[in-house]
Amino acid sequence: MRFWLCWLSALLLTGCDTGDRQLAKESLLYCAEGAPFTFNPQLAAATQTLDATAHQLYDRLLDIDPETLQPVPALALDWHRSDDGLRYRFTLRPGVQFHHTAWFSPSRPLNADDVVFSFQRLIDNTHPFHGVSGGHYPFFDSIGLGGLVKRVRALGPREVEFELRRPDASFIGNLATDYAVVLSAEYAGQLLAAGTPELLDQQPVGTGPFYLAQYRLDDFIRYHRHPGYWRGGVKLAQLVFDITPKSSKRLAKLLTGECDVMAHPGASQMAVIKSHPELVLDQATGMNVSVLALNTQKAPFNDVRVRKALALALSRNDILQAVYFGIGSEAESVLPPVSWGYNPNLLMPLPDAERARWLLAQAGLAKGFDMTLLIPTGARSFNPDGLKTGQLIQRRLEELGIRVRLQSLEEQILRRELMAGRQDAVLTGWSADTPDPDNLLHNLLGCQAIAAGTNASRWCHPLFEQQINAARRAPTLSERIRHYHLAQELIYQDMPLIPLNHTLKQQAYRRSVQDLQLQPYGGVVLRQARKE
Repeated sequence: MRFWLCWLSALLLTGCDTGDRQLAKESLLYCAEGAPFTFNPQLAAATQTLDATAHQLYDRLLDIDPETLQPVPALALDWHRSDDGLRYRFTLRPGVQFHHTAWFSPSRPLNADDVVFSFQRLIDNTHPFHGVSGGHYPFFDSIGLGGLVKRVRALGPREVEFELRRPDASFIGNLATDYAVVLSAEYAGQLLAAGTPELLDQQPVGTGPFYLAQYRLDDFIRYHRHPGYWRGGVKLAQLVFDITPKSSKRLAKLLTGECDVMAHPGASQMAVIKSHPELVLDQATGMNVSVLALNTQKAPFNDVRVRKALALALSRNDILQAVYFGIGSEAESVLPPVSWGYNPNLLMPLPDAERARWLLAQAGLAKGFDMTLLIPTGARSFNPDGLKTGQLIQRRLEELGIRVRLQSLEEQILRRELMAGRQDAVLTGWSADTPDPDNLLHNLLGCQAIAAGTNASRWCHPLFEQQINAARRAPTLSERIRHYHLAQELIYQDMPLIPLNHTLKQQAYRRSVQDLQLQPYGGVVLRQARKE
């Protein structure tokens, strides 16, 4: 224990003295699987960035209640929708304080200008900050926020109005996602005047429970408690994200007490965690899916017979057992059964190598072909081991004469490849940010999601677009469900991607850690965490 206390003190740049025990009690070390590539969730799609930033540094207008799964007030005290569904007015919470950091001292609390700035940046191509840090906002680009929101304007210091071009039932839910954070307009103005606007996304300022104190690239992130946090009750004085890509090393650190919480434990590690008296394994139902996305704009994957042949060749159960160790379920659709939009009448075909060969022969590919399968490095909430999954796919397809080269890429490089459309196929997926089926369907298969890089199959089907857009405009839940069922039938018929598996969200931690929130949607929340 003495080694642990001294190690923690060294990490936090303090000495090892009589205050060590109290320091350890008020500090939490979170073993993360990867480093964030930005400190602004608006620019991100990767789990490691969202986990490290979204709920630690920022707040949103609304949150999702983990029990009711309904939007609830956060920075907005309340909201009202016009009868025609085209205007949403939000009343902001008074007295919300931004972070005081080494690079910024706010002169005022949050107001309507901050909300206007945060969202106009996303939707207005002429906004001075729109092109900063690349000008790509994967989530908002994929759902077409710029085409939906006509403008955002301040009606008073604490009142903001969003004007839409058409009614959209998913709009409120999207404002509660990890990506919909509120930034400081005052800080942005200072950076613009200084000629350093890019620092907005590198040296963050938010209203969240912690502020950034230090970041050592690919090593650790140190946060300090935000003393003016509007919710209050933050027990931790310091929060450290220890960046440890290998799952085995994260578990070793958890076992020795070098970390308090472990992100994304591997399925093979479940037995060790469950049997250890000082560890707790927390699991929650998650709305997610792992998929094999095939580039439908590139031969031979532009032939539906080839896509269906690959679907017949794969064994989702092999992947479920070998990669997930049975923790989860085989996917019959992009939507999991827990979704209210799930179509129970669709079933993926069982493995059938003979029929797969026949389809390939019909497509003129009886001798097979060569392809490259891109795999993201590190674990994902929807897939704990992409490389092993890729190897299982590789072996199955080899039986059909399809020679698969596996290529692992870092998140930023992979995103660039997908946006450019150079891939043959990619092992990817999505962890839903809201209970709305649109969150999965639009991001994985919507036409606008192609340019955003989240639609890795580059499939743009007019009838599919018609169904999901109709679902967003539908006035009743039953009508929305009908449209989502039809949308899933189109996916099944055309097979632009192959649904593989759904899994549980998991988190492992030491018993001394209390009040962790493992949410069914979104990233990790640590504001209420404490240690005994």
